[in-house]
Amino acid sequence: MESDVAGTLVSESSKEKAQGVAEEARPGGASSPTVMAAAATAPTADTPKVEVSAGTITRMMGIASTSDLRLLEGRIDLLTAKVSGLVTKLDRILSMFSSVPSASDIDRLEIQIGTLKSLVKEVLEVTSAEADKRALADERAAAQEQGRKLREGIKSSSD
Repeated sequence: MESDVAGTLVSESSKEKAQGVAEEARPGGASSPTVMAAAATAPTADTPKVEVSAGTITRMMGIASTSDLRLLEGRIDLLTAKVSGLVTKLDRILSMFSSVPSASDIDRLEIQIGTLKSLVKEVLEVTSAEADKRALADERAAAQEQGRKLREGIKSSSD
């Protein structure tokens, strides 16, 4: 003898009889939740009469109960929520990649940077040329001033 899920003792032959009764009762839709294990045959002296619940029979047959189905439904809902979260994150990432410049954009930027570089060089050359002219003019003015002072110093010393 072995014990079933509900804790009642059921013999091998009783299990087979109960399964047969449950299979017969399933298509017809038996209204009783409890099935007599030995109802199909006449009771013998060595076979005890044991009542087996419909829940025990469904467990023995491997059919999922409503609590099993609720648990499975909850896990599926959790998985669905996680997958939708991942889809949302992927959408954000894809939108970020759409704003990243492409190769043609980078080429245009390189051309514009090159143009700016040449403009800066031209400005520096013009300002350095003007600075050189100013420096030459300042040097000439300083030389002329020194020459004038020198001439005045020579005149005053000769007088």
